[in-house]
Amino acid sequence: MLPKILPKLPKKIGTYYEPFLGGGAVFFELARTKRFDRAVLGDMCPELMNAFQTVRDDVDGLIGVLKQPQYRYEKKVFLDVRRADPEKLEPVVRAARTVYLNKTCFNGLYRVNSKGRFNTPFGRYENPVICDEANLRACSAALQLAELAESDFEDVCTDAGPGDAVYYDPPYLPLTKTAKFTQYTAGGFAPSDHQRLADLFKRLDERGVVQVLSNSSTAGDAAWFNDFGIEVVVGTRSVGRPDKRASVPEILVTNYAESP
Repeated sequence: MLPKILPKLPKKIGTYYEPFLGGGAVFFELARTKRFDRAVLGDMCPELMNAFQTVRDDVDGLIGVLKQPQYRYEKKVFLDVRRADPEKLEPVVRAARTVYLNKTCFNGLYRVNSKGRFNTPFGRYENPVICDEANLRACSAALQLAELAESDFEDVCTDAGPGDAVYYDPPYLPLTKTAKFTQYTAGGFAPSDHQRLADLFKRLDERGVVQVLSNSSTAGDAAWFNDFGIEVVVGTRSVGRPDKRASVPEILVTNYAESP
């Protein structure tokens, strides 16, 4: 989706905000092309934010842990690492656990149960690269310009103003009654949270903040954002059984008529 999202963001951004950081694909591409002065990045997933903070502040330590022999690609090792309580681990070991599980679990899917415990099963790969040292160092360099926060999306964007830009990539509304994966954090992301997001979008629009939002293409989205530009685009789902993956419509919401 990057080729569709990036042209909708300003060519020069004061502070770039991404309150649903996830893998940070948009942030890292904007950083690579030097399109912002600074960034404020947030997410409610504690394991994710600890991993990003460790990559930023102690990438050497993280690489050293990931190179230890116990982080090998093996189902028993995977289950042992998954079973560990992350809250009892030192930050660098906790971050290594996150990276290891991401590289070895099914499709790199981050999913937790109602207690907030990671529960994605073991993945089947030829020879996964668990410690991608060059990539980790490049990510660390990009993150030097970023403030990181394990916070609700409204708190992350508190100081956004004219000259700034926000990209929102919230947990998507389900397209069907059976497609209900929202368990990126223990509390999920409810319709009321989508309503709060729509309200924030309107408030920041009044401040003159450039905003772009992605979501699934549902009637609910149109109702929340009918005061703004809505473009239907086609995205490809990469999670799930290979025979069930397909191109699906999504929406990009913007609060301006043309790319700034």
